[in-house]
Amino acid sequence: MARSSAEITVKGNNVIDVELKFTKNGSGMLKLRLAVERWRKQGETWEKTNTSFVNIQLWGELAEKTAEIVEKGMRCQVTGYLEERTWETDAGEKRYSTQVVANDVLIPVEDIETMERVQRKKREDGDRPTVAMKPAAAPAASDPFDEELDF
Repeated sequence: MARSSAEITVKGNNVIDVELKFTKNGSGMLKLRLAVERWRKQGETWEKTNTSFVNIQLWGELAEKTAEIVEKGMRCQVTGYLEERTWETDAGEKRYSTQVVANDVLIPVEDIETMERVQRKKREDGDRPTVAMKPAAAPAASDPFDEELDF
């Protein structure tokens, strides 16, 4: 019998505030919920036909690194595998839920650049940064590729 695979890639916008949680053994866990839109061409225009919401679960170092970057409203591409969970309600009814357990998360560069600009603007306006920033180390030589570029 051949092995089967349920690897999936989902692209969408995160619609929930991220909250990193830790298990009793110290492993990080993060949940995302991606809104995925389906479009079709109607004559010369495109129209949105459906929006689906996909639950994503991240574990370990991937969860911890993603929690530092991803915010509500940010676009993400998640690759992982499908997992079905089952449980029973207090009334004895069986419930099912399918989610994606992430192996990899990609964020478009332009979203990261926008996030950096917003954080830089907040610091310039006198707001306290939400994350303690380490001062950048001085470059070893005056290499033009070591300079921070403003976009």
